[in-house]
Amino acid sequence: MIRFLKGFFLILLFLLFSPAGCDNSGEEEKENTISLEIGDQSITIEIADSPREWELGLSYRDTLADNHGMLFVFPDERGRSFWMRGCNFDIDLAYIESDGTISEIVNMKKEPLETPLDSLATYPSQSTKIKYVLEMIGGWFEAHNIDTNAKVDLDEISN
Repeated sequence: MIRFLKGFFLILLFLLFSPAGCDNSGEEEKENTISLEIGDQSITIEIADSPREWELGLSYRDTLADNHGMLFVFPDERGRSFWMRGCNFDIDLAYIESDGTISEIVNMKKEPLETPLDSLATYPSQSTKIKYVLEMIGGWFEAHNIDTNAKVDLDEISN
C-alpha cells in the first residue's frame, strides 16, 4: 500500500508541476495578447511584464504562429541582456527604446537543452535606454524588411 501511495504522489506531483500550455502551436489565443504595428506589418504579441514571464520568455515552445511574438515590457529604461534556454527555434530580438524606436536587431541561435546556464550565449544591448524587447521567430525582421530605426506603435501598451 505504501508503494502505491508513493507512486500516486509522484504522479500527482509530476502533473502539478508540469508546464501547462507548452504546445503553443499558435492555434489558441493567449489571454495577454494585443496587436501591434511595425512599419506596414501587423503582429500579434504576448505581453511579458513580470519577472516570471521575463525568465520564461518563449522557452519550451515548438514554434510561433506567423506574425506572432512576445513583447517584454520593463518598468525602466536601461541596458538589457537576453539568452536562449529551452527554445526549439532561432529568435530575432529587437531592442526597443521607450519611444518605440528599434535600436538594434539580434538573431539568437537556439542552444542544446543540455547547455549549462553559465555556458549560454548572451546578447547584451548596446543601448542603455531599452524599455521593450520584441521576440519574433528567427529571420522575421529581415523577411519583412524591418530594420533599426523602425518604429513600433506602442500606443496600446500602458506602463
